[in-house]
Amino acid sequence: MSEKPNVFPSKEEIEEANVTGDKLANQIAEENNVETTYGSDAESAAAAEMRRRTEEQIRLREENLRKNEEIAKQMDAKRESQLSEKSPPRNQSNNFNQQPPVVPPNNNGGNYSGNNGGDNKPSNESYIQQLSQPQMNQPFDVIPLPSEGKLYPNRKKNVKISFLTTADENILTSPNLLESGDFLEILINRKLLEPDLRYKDLIPGDRNAILIWLRATGYGELYPVVAYDKNNEPFETEVNLSELKTVYLSVDPDSDGLFEYKLPISKNVVKVKMLTVGELEVLENRIESNKDNPINEEQTLMLESQIVSINGNMDSSMIKESVRNMRVGDAQGLRDFMNSIECGVDMNLTLRTPGGESVNTFLPFTPRFFWPNSVV
Repeated sequence: MSEKPNVFPSKEEIEEANVTGDKLANQIAEENNVETTYGSDAESAAAAEMRRRTEEQIRLREENLRKNEEIAKQMDAKRESQLSEKSPPRNQSNNFNQQPPVVPPNNNGGNYSGNNGGDNKPSNESYIQQLSQPQMNQPFDVIPLPSEGKLYPNRKKNVKISFLTTADENILTSPNLLESGDFLEILINRKLLEPDLRYKDLIPGDRNAILIWLRATGYGELYPVVAYDKNNEPFETEVNLSELKTVYLSVDPDSDGLFEYKLPISKNVVKVKMLTVGELEVLENRIESNKDNPINEEQTLMLESQIVSINGNMDSSMIKESVRNMRVGDAQGLRDFMNSIECGVDMNLTLRTPGGESVNTFLPFTPRFFWPNSVV
């Protein structure tokens, strides 16, 4: 630690000054006594006045020295207090810029699984949470959301997204994370620099817009794909991701982010919501759990998840019963309405074949999206 600046006199210097002052006062007093003894009355009076003034100056000097000593003590105490404050431990510092480990912690030596239900689950959850922290200290850009933020509490039209880095490649190339299906959630949570908006809060259209931006800025705008001509013959071509059009919301939601629709046959008024990525995952898990049933209930379960109220009634049991007894014309009308207000990136493509013909297709998400050098 560097030596503290000599702003105030030390205690030793103050005591030495006091001794010197006393000597000076005694010397002056002795001299004045000589003057008093041997001088005239006028000289004696002048000497007495000089002695009074000198004693007053000495008193003021000693008072100032005392005040300086008190100030010096206060400064020393404050400095000691500041130095005694403990700095945060090194292991609690911001570690956003650290590269994530490729292999998650596993005390049992088993393989990682996103659906792990064994004793290793808490460790894996902690590992996923660590990887998913937003990279707040990374360079970023601000991109517009297709939903314009109208479906989120913060109503932000634009969000901050950080660029892909070499640290993110550990996630994109980790077989454990790829097999678990967690890599996409981890990646977007790392790159989305909005503390109140996470991967599972996004609607699919906004999620897709972020993914395409990450790919275009990370690996380039040209995305190699394999398409098929009218004879079903494959051919390779490239899609310029920057030329994809953004589709914005065509209908504004209410203050709760809900949409109102009047069913065409029953004339019942329903309020519906766009499902988030997290809600769709829950729905997919329900559908998966019922896959062995002879009847596919996917369409019914979707409507149950989307409808929030019917004629103002928000009772979930009533909504479930109403959906299962809804006329097919009403159900189809509601599905068409939900499809018409979807927002996101227009994935429809018109590609030129090697023979000069045009074919209409849909943007495929192949391994080359995040692994450009992979073989399709």
